[in-house]
Order: sequence, then structure tokens, then C-alpha cells
Amino acid sequence: MRVTLDHLRRVPAFGARPGFCAQGAREWFACYCLDWSAFVRDGIEAEVIEATGDALGLNLVAFARSEAEHGQQ
Repeated sequence: MRVTLDHLRRVPAFGARPGFCAQGAREWFACYCLDWSAFVRDGIEAEVIEATGDALGLNLVAFARSEAEHGQQ
């Protein structure tokens, strides 16, 4: 399954608003040597994010999978 920018923008976050901020997400991608531009254009396989073991990434994947299970993106 592919995780998309739309998922990133809508994931229930830890602040008052949903979604993760783009700047923080870019930094997160850089930290794990993942291609931000490719993600924005095409999304990324959930397994790639899961392989990082990072809690924010795992939360994003769980949200995307939940959406898929409920017939959304």
C-alpha cells in the first residue's frame, strides 16, 4: 500500500490540528535518506516507512491503512 501526501496532511497529529507539517516531514525524510520529492509526486510504500521503526512513521502508516480498510484513499 502507498502512503501519500494526502495521508500526511490528514493524519491525526499530536497538536491541535491534524497532519504533520511539511517542513518537519521533509526533515524526517532527510533523516532516513528518503526522497521527499518522490514521495510528494508518487507516495511511498508503507513498508519503507515501517522499516524506519520510527513512531511518527508508524503512526502515519497505521492511519493510511485504517483509511484503506474503510474504503478511503
